[in-house]
Amino acid sequence: MNYETWIADYLKRVKNPFARCLEACDEMKAAFPELTTVRGHILDLRWSRRSHVWLTTTDGAIVDPTASQFPALYEYEPWTPDSLVRLGKCMECGAEIWGKVESLDVEPPMKSVCGDACERALMAGFA
Repeated sequence: MNYETWIADYLKRVKNPFARCLEACDEMKAAFPELTTVRGHILDLRWSRRSHVWLTTTDGAIVDPTASQFPALYEYEPWTPDSLVRLGKCMECGAEIWGKVESLDVEPPMKSVCGDACERALMAGFA
């Protein structure tokens, strides 16, 4: 079985690949151990910049089992240890929360508040 056939079979099985990039890559890597998992951002003409996971071959070619979820994908941007990534959106003030990648092996931890002041204000609402 080749990569394209595996991807077509996967997409028939799951129907909608949205937000399943890590799951799909883990499954595909199990079938093709020569592939390498890459975490990073994709750049899409309609959706802008999004966190994503894809695979590469030994010669660096991109194999993306969930690329079809993006309407206008045009670039892959692998993370480096100091890449800034979106960690969430503050539940108190609505600000985007960004931070540096600490490890290329795991997803960065998501955050729901941007700082101590917003955390105190948010928690005060639950008291």
